[in-house]
Amino acid sequence: MIQGIGLWLPTGTEDYAIPDFSVVDADYRDHYVENNSYDPVCFRLVVEVTSSNYRTDLRTKVTAYAEAKVPVYVIVDRTHQRLHVLTDPAGDKYEKHRPHAPGEIVALPDSIGAEVTLDVAEILHAGRPKQSD
Repeated sequence: MIQGIGLWLPTGTEDYAIPDFSVVDADYRDHYVENNSYDPVCFRLVVEVTSSNYRTDLRTKVTAYAEAKVPVYVIVDRTHQRLHVLTDPAGDKYEKHRPHAPGEIVALPDSIGAEVTLDVAEILHAGRPKQSD
């Protein structure tokens, strides 16, 4: 996983997004476009963690990443306590969109290049301060 690199979007000459985390091909540097952004062909997975602008992650970015043909888009939706896994981009949407609840273990598609399972409860609570008793 890598942080802080942009994904060049096909929607305009200077459109790009910077996902919270990405899984990219080892040769991603060969796909540099500009503005620390790379051609979407080298992205296997993008992850967004929702904040106050959760509608952007759940709507606008779904369209943008589908149009860029990113194979897997994972949304850590802390507002609604769900982990969304979107796969099979087609046009401006994903053919498959499955929300997962705490207590589920999710296997990500093999298309990301590794066997990865996610514990939804652990992912949703990662990075949050521990509650004092």
